[in-house]
Amino acid sequence: MLSCFLAEAFDLVLRHGRNSTLTMLKSEFPGLLPGAQSSVGQLFLDMSLYILGSDSTVDHMGAAFFSKLFPLTYRRLLGGGASSLSEECVRGVWKDSGVFGPYPKLIMTRLSRSLLATRVFLQALNLGIEVVNTTDHLRPSRDCSRALLRLWYCPHCQGMLGPPACRGFCQTVMQGCLGGAAEVQPHWRSYIDGLGKLTGGMRGEQDMEAVVLRLPSMIKLALKQAVNARSRLSVLVVYTH
Repeated sequence: MLSCFLAEAFDLVLRHGRNSTLTMLKSEFPGLLPGAQSSVGQLFLDMSLYILGSDSTVDHMGAAFFSKLFPLTYRRLLGGGASSLSEECVRGVWKDSGVFGPYPKLIMTRLSRSLLATRVFLQALNLGIEVVNTTDHLRPSRDCSRALLRLWYCPHCQGMLGPPACRGFCQTVMQGCLGGAAEVQPHWRSYIDGLGKLTGGMRGEQDMEAVVLRLPSMIKLALKQAVNARSRLSVLVVYTH
């Protein structure tokens, strides 16, 4: 239940980031919005699947996004609409052109750190919940049940504090019944400590919410960088092909 709730909360952040990115494109670059809408949706879907454990990498999803965004940018923002070059040819030069400046690399670096932290946190939480669910359904063995029944005859178990406590007997029964749990206890404490350190470290560049909500402004800066490099880019695309 808890892990589902948190996964839903992270998904809500991603939906908000997607909607903010689309709003930014509509406001700042309306000519891009119709073509870029599916690419934006795919980027945020890939991020959602990644934190849930998909095999994709953040670098791959970032590169796929910018490789789809570049032809749209070239044709609709940079005056390349009349070019006879194929979509594939234009798409192939975006990395070498440096048209988006340092922003693709910066975006991918920040997303890598924050999404990985979120993914590890959810995996650790699911592991802990699995352990709790497993131990919650454990039943005492037959020998343990018999020992617990015999323990009833200890006066202290019946609330009679006058006679001396049956310490040796109590300890033997508890060790027999709870020995496994006692062995797990140090590891469980280490797990709780580790989870606390992990959540404490999910700040700054490892804070998924902060990074995702800054994404629209970083994509905006990348597109403005492309507009400023318009003349150099047009020469590079023609020269390359």
